[in-house]
Amino acid sequence: MPMIQLIRKDGQVIELQAESVNFSVTRSASVWSPPIFGVRLGFDTNSAMVGITVTGILTDDESVSGSAGASVIFDLSRSTTIASNWFSQQSAIGHTNMQMIIAALHGKEIVFQSCGQNTAGLGENISLRFYSTGSVPSPTVATKSIIPVNLTGTVNHTGDILTAMNTAMNAASVKVNTATVTIPTLFTITLGAGTSETSAMSQGYPTVSNEKMTLTNKVVGTDGNTRVLVSGAAGVSSTQDWTNPFFTSQFTGGVTGSRKTKGDKVQDLLDMTVNVSAGGGFISPQSFTGDLIEMPDSLGSFDVSKLLRISESESVSKYIVGIRIPYESMVTASGVTEEVRQFIVPSGPGVSMPSHSNTEVFDPVEVDSNGDFSRPNPFMRQGVAIPGIVQTFEPAYAAGDSVWTYSLGFNACEQLIGV
Repeated sequence: MPMIQLIRKDGQVIELQAESVNFSVTRSASVWSPPIFGVRLGFDTNSAMVGITVTGILTDDESVSGSAGASVIFDLSRSTTIASNWFSQQSAIGHTNMQMIIAALHGKEIVFQSCGQNTAGLGENISLRFYSTGSVPSPTVATKSIIPVNLTGTVNHTGDILTAMNTAMNAASVKVNTATVTIPTLFTITLGAGTSETSAMSQGYPTVSNEKMTLTNKVVGTDGNTRVLVSGAAGVSSTQDWTNPFFTSQFTGGVTGSRKTKGDKVQDLLDMTVNVSAGGGFISPQSFTGDLIEMPDSLGSFDVSKLLRISESESVSKYIVGIRIPYESMVTASGVTEEVRQFIVPSGPGVSMPSHSNTEVFDPVEVDSNGDFSRPNPFMRQGVAIPGIVQTFEPAYAAGDSVWTYSLGFNACEQLIGV
């Protein structure tokens, strides 16, 4: 089972080895007995306080932990303008059918680096280049490697474009630190549904599979956080400008892990609980209205620290905004084995979160408007963790066992105001 996670405002997590987890739910219901009638009357205002106590131990890390490979997303359903999807975005500039879109893609390219290429520092990169007319050249394996994407065949919808991209990359080789390696040895390639729900409808299909591709570096570390360039290839495209591309993120999420002692962990937790700032707080209208009123996404949440331009301050970014406690679920599992979920405390009028509705993956990530991967803030989005405040942290050293023990008190809340 995964360990308990404390979630910081900047999206980082602190994993804790827990020995016990206790939930305490107190409803503010009043009960009294009027004279004569011999009955008891209750008055319940749906006011509940939720407290969580976690106890456990802090030990030395046996190996480096917290490492992650940087990822990039290509989403052919998602618009890069105010259009509802990329097909509609293309239609708005006169490319009203797939044949016209494919013709406009000819010579356009996406240029990026793997983590290993960036670390080598030799100027190596990879160009994923589209060809929709004429003969398709062979791949180029060099300092500037070129992977041609063949779109000269039948392309019915955006899913076919992504399939061609996937086919090209799985068969390609590139140079990394002067050595020839295949793309599948560099990246984990994951295909999935696009983020725009209107994309298939706009193209005249009930559904379109595989409109989104995620490339994740197999080599972990911050060297994988590289820039991605979309443009027209000189000498191939009619213009080097590509002003209406499908959504392409930057490579983000690469983390170089660390190895910490139990003392390091105590110091980090003291730093994150003793002198931190809520940055003004978080206001979520969705938590107030619940299911009674469907609020626009633009009013979904409000981070005061961004308004005050202090969100990047170290004392604000390290503020702990939630706790994630795992459990194994069978009712939401797609197979015969359990799936890991996180406990959720529902909030807002009409909101219910029974076990069969708790389908969010454990430790989910999301992509922001800049294409960066991040962990969602539980104050801003329900279902990803329990939002709240750390109220007590009590570390103690057990000399006989040579470990630090801790007790942590956490109070759940969905709105936060603080300095």
